[in-house]
Amino acid sequence: MYSSLLQRLRLPWRRARNETVSDGGTGSLGFVLPVVCIVILFLTFQAYTFTELMLVENIASVASEKSRIAVSLSDSGISYATSRITSQESGIAGSGEPNEWRVRLASERGSEYGVVDVLSFNAAKGRWSFGLVDEACKLNLNELPLDIEYALEARRMLLCLPMVTPRLADAILDWIDEDEEPRPLGAESAYYSSLQRDAKARNRPLDQLSDLLGVRGMTAEILFGRSKKSVWTDVPPTLSDSSESRQESMLGTSEAYEICLEHFATVYGGASFVTAGGEEKIIINNPDLVTLFDTVEAKFGEQVATYVVAYRLYGPQDKSSLPADEFLIDEVEAARRRGQQQAGLNKENEGFDDEQSEATRGLLKIKSSGDYKIRSIYELIGVPVQLPKEYNFAELSSPWKSGSGNYQRLVPLLQAAFSFYGATPINVQVNVNHAPVDVLNAIPGIEDGLADHIVKMRIKSGITSNRVGSDIGAAKSSIDWLRAEGVLTMEQLRTYAPYLTTRGNAFRFLSRGKLVRSSESFCQQVVIDTRQFPPQVCCCMPISTGSKRFESVHDSK
Repeated sequence: MYSSLLQRLRLPWRRARNETVSDGGTGSLGFVLPVVCIVILFLTFQAYTFTELMLVENIASVASEKSRIAVSLSDSGISYATSRITSQESGIAGSGEPNEWRVRLASERGSEYGVVDVLSFNAAKGRWSFGLVDEACKLNLNELPLDIEYALEARRMLLCLPMVTPRLADAILDWIDEDEEPRPLGAESAYYSSLQRDAKARNRPLDQLSDLLGVRGMTAEILFGRSKKSVWTDVPPTLSDSSESRQESMLGTSEAYEICLEHFATVYGGASFVTAGGEEKIIINNPDLVTLFDTVEAKFGEQVATYVVAYRLYGPQDKSSLPADEFLIDEVEAARRRGQQQAGLNKENEGFDDEQSEATRGLLKIKSSGDYKIRSIYELIGVPVQLPKEYNFAELSSPWKSGSGNYQRLVPLLQAAFSFYGATPINVQVNVNHAPVDVLNAIPGIEDGLADHIVKMRIKSGITSNRVGSDIGAAKSSIDWLRAEGVLTMEQLRTYAPYLTTRGNAFRFLSRGKLVRSSESFCQQVVIDTRQFPPQVCCCMPISTGSKRFESVHDSK
């Protein structure tokens, strides 16, 4: 193109030059050559710029594709962890070893293409490792009793956690409860509005732990430590390290770790009414005893249904064995509340038993909603029921016989089939296998020194971590190990069983996807909620190495 242009310009230029020379001119028409050179340079620069832009575009396209694949790998980690949770009937999610929580993906040629890691922060040791964290290892703030007659017990439970003072405990409870009546050391909307116009107390359950930052006296340092940010929102120390030989360094101690409220409190989890397979649990404290009888009969037969409903109607033969919850009640506040209700404002449910018509199921005549509630399966195994004189026999034996072998077999089976929700005024459940001493001390009514004894015994048994999936060989799948190992007496177990579990309903972890060759990675913090079937992602927060973070809540995954 350039040569043809020069050929076109050559003849006029010579002609102009000859004319100039013949006329004795000074060569004023010699500017044509520089112009041509400038045009050539300009076109060359344009071609170079276009090539450079295409190279940049190609690099960006490749980088975008790698990022997309890393995100897909991370999403695969979420699906993998969810499947592992739902596939474990024992309540333990895995072994916590790299081969259990690291998935290596191969390309079509057979070479390693990508790696998916499921990671968790072990608060007991202050280090990152493989596996999940059961949120039931912490105290669920959304399950605290908020009625004023349980104010002292709710405050005591919070005071068991580090960094919490009586003043802060009352402020937290006022922040969550629905009323505007401040507790003795608390603060309601009147206080917050005095500091800032239109400011109010939250007065509803917490969506995430950072919602506590609005509480009077709560600081980011109390909640998250000196770093003032959650350890879960930062990439683990060597997460971006591409060297496979240094993978184990990823399990090193986090510099951001320290004792703070984040490691002892949660807002995830709660009561579940479905089994791991998606079937509805039987609500054993259902006030409609006719429906309860029919439901239990369909699953276990008439004998079991008769026994369960008879227990709800008449209670155990030995009434002295029934655990009492009076120690949870502040009698002064309860008396004041009763005085407020004497005007007849709360009589909506009165007369329910009188209005209910009598129904017959088996040998039972059902004409009330039952005077007794069942706190746990330990109130049913081997416990006879005393029947009134109107029946032909006075005692109804339990269909589940007591015995060490029977307990180990029946307790997990029946706890999975029945829901004991509503048996006590406090619905907190703590993972007895992994919760720290501070959280165990928050169990309602727990005796002094018992939490330390539980921790010592589980260490002796090999349960040494607060991560789900660690030390699977020694972990216990049922709280009955407390009885079998002599940690709790049967009387104690009947008292504390409503507050104990070996598996919660919310699991937290980091899912990291990484490309092997390019070391491109993507990590996100995830909380899986198993209270429904199938389990759902209730929190998903992509984590960036920079300062910018993103947060989103998924309805389903």
